[in-house]
Amino acid sequence: MKTNFRQLARESLFRAESEMGAGTEARLIYAALELRMAIEALTYDRAQAYQEEIAPSEYRTWQPKKVMQLLIDIEPTADKDSSVAVGLEEIPGTPATTMNFLGTEKVFGLKSIKDHYDALGSFVHLPNLKQLEEKGFANPTKVRERCTKIVELVKAVLASQVFNINFGVFTSIECMNTDCKQTVRRRIPSGNSSLKATCLHCNLAYEVTTDGDQCAWGVDLEKIPCPSPSCEEVFEISRSDLKPGRHFSCRSCGKRYEFNFGLLEAE
Repeated sequence: MKTNFRQLARESLFRAESEMGAGTEARLIYAALELRMAIEALTYDRAQAYQEEIAPSEYRTWQPKKVMQLLIDIEPTADKDSSVAVGLEEIPGTPATTMNFLGTEKVFGLKSIKDHYDALGSFVHLPNLKQLEEKGFANPTKVRERCTKIVELVKAVLASQVFNINFGVFTSIECMNTDCKQTVRRRIPSGNSSLKATCLHCNLAYEVTTDGDQCAWGVDLEKIPCPSPSCEEVFEISRSDLKPGRHFSCRSCGKRYEFNFGLLEAE
């Protein structure tokens, strides 16, 4: 069940404006705190649109800057504004001559997060001794100006006619790990013919190659020669299995090996 983060952002925005309207400098601290929460909520809301492409281990990331960067790594346009229009193709494969405009989405993108989120954080904490010596306490007028600007940005995002636009071309398979069998899904960026993919459930690594409309999946294997000087066996081991403590046996010489960290003398 997904969380309605946009509603949480609206509630934080309402409380922030109420604190700003109180007319006292001390209440600006609470306005800044609520606006930070609004930015967090909008970023988490955006992340929910990419949930099937995010590893569960990443769910612990709470800082908006890190979350948005994660989304950009998945899809470079994840933090960009966009518009949506639809139309019926009269000839398949040929753009429709008549398009119906559905709306524009305003995103609280990475640049806005970098510009404002940390600045708000400096308002809700006492400055350290070095900051006090160099800059003194935060200027209430500048705090209000910053909060006012962020309020307008948040309002623009929440006023979007459409939101969480996430279009893409995808390929998927059933995980080749017999103990997993979950669906593995990979976005196919334009112009890329060789991609990496990882099962979000068991971490099995894959190589995906594309040729036109066709996609071929294979386990991403590392070729490692047997350490025994007299053995010519070459192991093919999944990259996801290259971890300290993993054991394997050579089919040719029968020796058993273990992956571990090593320290070699530099030449």
